[in-house]
Amino acid sequence: MAPYLTKEGAYVLLVIVVLFLLLFGKRIVWYLFSFDKRVEKLLFQKKSSEVRVGRVLESIAPILSDFPVEIEKPGTTTQFLGQPIDFIHFDPEEGITFIEVKSGNAKLTESQKKLKKHIEEGRVFWHSYRVRGEEP
Repeated sequence: MAPYLTKEGAYVLLVIVVLFLLLFGKRIVWYLFSFDKRVEKLLFQKKSSEVRVGRVLESIAPILSDFPVEIEKPGTTTQFLGQPIDFIHFDPEEGITFIEVKSGNAKLTESQKKLKKHIEEGRVFWHSYRVRGEEP
């Protein structure tokens, strides 16, 4: 069986490959390494858009029908905090409710998990603080 490529043909092929790499190698390398940057940029844009949607949902959440508290109930107050939780609801009859709004696959942050644990374990305190120098 005769070889498909002669010695002279192999040299010619080698010269063609070297010329090809000299002419287009830089573009190929740039394309391969810039692909990661393009994917990274797309992921950043996706995450950024998810954050914007989350912020919009946070602001309209209290008017949605399945919001966990009645914000229009007389005597109650719902206050937006933003961090570390989104809302705190005061109801003189029911108590105080902490509300964190999440959308999509968002999860509680570590500080939110700790705060939730403190609340569930009853580690919530009341302090009255009087600034010194003021008359009672």
